[in-house]
Amino acid sequence: MRCPECGEASNSRLRYCENCGAKMPEPPPGVTGSRPTLRARRSMEEPSYAADIIDEAEAHRQGVDYVPPAPAAKSKSKVIATATADTAEDTDPGQTGPKYDGPRWLASVPAHSQSVVGLAVLAFALALSILPAFDGVGVVGTLLALVGGVLLVARELRLAGEASSVTKLLPAVLYRPEVPAAYAALLTALAVRMLGLGFTPVLWLLGAGLVVHDQYRKVIAGPEGVLARYFDGRQLLVVPEVVALGGVALCVLTLFAPWATVSTMPEVANAPVPAGPPELHVIPSQRAADDVLYTAGAGITTLSGWDLSGAVVVELLLLSLLGLLALRPEVSRPAWTRFAPAGVVGVGLLWALLHIRISPGPIIFVIGLGAVGVQAFRQLREAQLQAYAAPVPAYDDGMDETERLDDEPDPDDMGPDDEPGAYATRPDDEPEPDPDDMGPDDEMEDVKPRRR
Repeated sequence: MRCPECGEASNSRLRYCENCGAKMPEPPPGVTGSRPTLRARRSMEEPSYAADIIDEAEAHRQGVDYVPPAPAAKSKSKVIATATADTAEDTDPGQTGPKYDGPRWLASVPAHSQSVVGLAVLAFALALSILPAFDGVGVVGTLLALVGGVLLVARELRLAGEASSVTKLLPAVLYRPEVPAAYAALLTALAVRMLGLGFTPVLWLLGAGLVVHDQYRKVIAGPEGVLARYFDGRQLLVVPEVVALGGVALCVLTLFAPWATVSTMPEVANAPVPAGPPELHVIPSQRAADDVLYTAGAGITTLSGWDLSGAVVVELLLLSLLGLLALRPEVSRPAWTRFAPAGVVGVGLLWALLHIRISPGPIIFVIGLGAVGVQAFRQLREAQLQAYAAPVPAYDDGMDETERLDDEPDPDDMGPDDEPGAYATRPDDEPEPDPDDMGPDDEMEDVKPRRR
């Protein structure tokens, strides 16, 4: 709007001219002169495009009324943009994976795998075991859990089609279903060792439960699973395998019993007193009887079988022996497996003798090993009998049975002299030779016995 006095353009929202100070005329009703009132009203559902805003600003600068484009043109441009986006998406297959429709709590997990969540919980439990206040599975159990966890994560990522540049570095034999099945059995054994009260046992039960439940559905259960192809649990319920099963169960249960006691009270040495003469020494003496009420059991710690070094290794060997006894008869196994029970019994007995005390735990453990030793002696005895009863290999003439039958003569075509074991005879129509007509060469030489 222009000033009526000086003719300069001024803002219509002001009541006085910015140039000369004259009073500006009143704006027409409905138009306040502000920029928003000059815009055409559009529906709230319709989006605002940058091109429309630029055109509206240009029309306002030129002082003309802005006419918005028809909705048909906008819808047409929107359809073109959508079609372009769809075409670009169709011509770029494989860049985005299929939409995930599984459980919501696995949506952001790598490979959307329940096993990965369980392994994360187990990794946290293994990290806590570094601290002295938390219990762990030992050095051997920790290494086995970490190595198996890496292989299981690699297999889950490969099945999901993720991180192919990393998963292709491992050999294909490590992706077989037997590997996660064996790792699930390992976690089960380690979870048994961690049974107890505390925060770490809860983490182990949760993590191992998630992994075992997931892998049981994937590779263990079913007609094509590892359990149906290799193992038959009913073999452990027959005699004498059931004796070995009871012995292994007894050995594992006795590991929860007390095995030894350790005193944490400092020992007072017979050292000289710093403030006195060198002849003055501290004489160790027994505590008074009235102190028993306050110090009974103080400084004495009871150790179970799991607290001893090598307990996890012995447990894994005993459970592996049960898996070996549960193998199906048609499953091929190496020849050294017949000596496996004897080896397990030997290692377990040596470990028990190193930590034996006058306590129920070690004694019952040795009794359980004796039950396993019965099965070990039985297998060694059977192997020895099979070695003695092995048949001597017959002479091989290099001919198969078909060729040998073809070379044999037909019994119908055989004469009396061709029969096996028959002596050569003279035909009936042939006369006997005359002794007078026989020459010196025709006479038969009598064979005389050789003198000694």
